[in-house]
Amino acid sequence: MKIFESLDMREKFSNPVLTIGNYDGIHMGHQKIIEKVVLKAREISGTPMLMTFNPHPLSVLKPDTYTRLITPLNLKKKLIETSGIEVMLLIPFDASFQSLIPEMFIKDILVDRLAVKEVFVGYDFKFGKNGAGNVKMLEQFADTYGFRFEAIDAITLEGERVGSNAIRKLIMDGNVEKAAKFLGRPHMIEGTVVKGENRGKGMGFPTINLDTFFELVPKNGVYMTEVELKGRRKPAVTNIGFNPTFDGNKFLMETHILDFSGNLYGKEVAIYFHKRIREEMKFSGIDELKDRITKDVALAREHFQHI
Repeated sequence: MKIFESLDMREKFSNPVLTIGNYDGIHMGHQKIIEKVVLKAREISGTPMLMTFNPHPLSVLKPDTYTRLITPLNLKKKLIETSGIEVMLLIPFDASFQSLIPEMFIKDILVDRLAVKEVFVGYDFKFGKNGAGNVKMLEQFADTYGFRFEAIDAITLEGERVGSNAIRKLIMDGNVEKAAKFLGRPHMIEGTVVKGENRGKGMGFPTINLDTFFELVPKNGVYMTEVELKGRRKPAVTNIGFNPTFDGNKFLMETHILDFSGNLYGKEVAIYFHKRIREEMKFSGIDELKDRITKDVALAREHFQHI
C-alpha cells in the first residue's frame, strides 16, 4: 500500500475508486464500505483508495467532545493495508484544509487532482469548511462532474448501529466482548513490556507489565485476553487498575500469560481483549487474592479451550 501524507503528489492512478472518512476503529461498518471500494476497483480495473485525516478532526474542531482513538495511526495503517486498499491519502487536518469550502474540495481535490471515477462514503459524511458539505451535495456534484457516488447506510448488530462512538463507549465501560462484535475483531493494545513490582511471580502468577501509548484502555478490571508474541497468540488474564489490595496508586496493566515462562522485558507485544471477568477488587490479603486469581485463570482457560 502506498501512503501519501499530502495531496501534493505527482503520481496519477488508474480509475480511482475512493472512500473518505475518519476511519477510527476500522469497524464492521468501515469494512463494509472498504469492501465495496475494493470490489468496484477490481470491476473497472481501477485503484482502491482511502482518504483519511491526521489528527482526528474532532480533536481540532471539538476538543471538549473528542475522547480517545480506537486505532492509533500505526494500527490504522496496518488494518487499512490488509483490507485491500492500495493507496492511502493521509491528509493533514490543518488550517488550510479546514478552510476549504465543500465545492472546492470536490472540484479541486476529487475531480482535478485525483480524477476520481467513483466515491463511497458513510451515510453521515460531512466535509468542507464548518462541515457544510454532505452526501446530498456530493450526489449533486457527482452528476455535474461525471463521477459515480454512493452513500453507504450504517450496519446494525444486536439492534444497534455500529459506529466509532458506540464502540468507544463499550470499551470504556468494559464491555469488550460486544465491542469485538462491532469491530469484527477483539480490541487491541500494543506496548512495551516494562519492569513491575514482581508480586505476581511471588504468588505463582508471573505477569508482564505493559507501557502503552494507546489512548483507549478498557475500564479497570480483570479480562480474558490474548498476548501476541512473534505473530502467535497465547491465552492470558489481564488486570487493569491500581492494585487496591496493596494500596497501589500507580496505574498498571498486568498480564499473566497462561503456560508461559520467559523474560519479555523490552519486548513489543499486543494484548487482545476478549471478555471482562470482574471488577478490580481489594482483598483481605495475599491468600485471598491468590485464590481469586486462580479462579480467574481457570475461567480464562475454559473460555479459550472452547474457542
